[in-house]
Amino acid sequence: MDDKAVRSLGGKLALWVFWIFCAYFIWTVLNDIWPVSQTNLPVGFNTGTVGTATGDWLNSLFGVLVLAVVGVILGAIAWYTRPQDPDA
Repeated sequence: MDDKAVRSLGGKLALWVFWIFCAYFIWTVLNDIWPVSQTNLPVGFNTGTVGTATGDWLNSLFGVLVLAVVGVILGAIAWYTRPQDPDA
C-alpha cells in the first residue's frame, strides 16, 4: 500500500502561517530597505540621532533581524508539525 503522510490540521495551519509570514517578510524588506538604500551614507559612522542615514540603515537592519528570528521560530514550528512517515 502507498500510504501518504498527511499533515494534521495544526500542521497545515503552521505551514500557512509560515508562508504568509514569508510573504510579509519579503514585502517588508522591499518596503523598508529599498527606500533606505536610496539615501547616501555619510563618510564614517555617524553617532548622531536616529533620523540620520546611518540611523535609517540600523533601523532597517534591526527590523530585518527581528523578523528573521520570528521567521526561524515559525519555520521550526512548521518543521516540527510536518507529516511523519507512517512506517516509523
